[in-house]
Amino acid sequence: MLTRRRILADGGRGLLALAFVGAAATACGAGRQPGPDPLEAELESARRDSDLAAAAAKAAGPAVAPALNEIAAERARHATALVEELARAAGKPTPTTSETTTPTTSGAPARPPSVRDVTEALKKSAESATKLVPTLSGYRAGLMGSIAAACTASHEVGLPVERTPR
Repeated sequence: MLTRRRILADGGRGLLALAFVGAAATACGAGRQPGPDPLEAELESARRDSDLAAAAAKAAGPAVAPALNEIAAERARHATALVEELARAAGKPTPTTSETTTPTTSGAPARPPSVRDVTEALKKSAESATKLVPTLSGYRAGLMGSIAAACTASHEVGLPVERTPR
């Protein structure tokens, strides 16, 4: 254990070691970019996609509703993983309840989202996550790579292609 008495008894070598440790600790925190964590935008996308897929499932037919419900659940799991990582990075405990987004209403009833709306949202989320991966390292890069792959698989394989009438 490093105590003041031991540092002083070492004839200065302990002070040098302490200075080195302090400089190293400061340098470790210097790489953090100021501003919002880039995963916050990905968290909002995951929540938005989950809500969109759930709303589309309610309006969809029985053939596609299960796939939309699964996508909504998967994007909710992505949001949970992102909340946990953001809390870990901030040195805070993981929240026990997830925040919910409140849809805005403009007076006129909005049409229910379609499979195409969900597909487009998933494409955007996959592209955003893919662009973010090379800027991250370790667990965060793996998390975003996994999310990008899941979004791509969901819109490429998990959802039927809506054909537009000719």
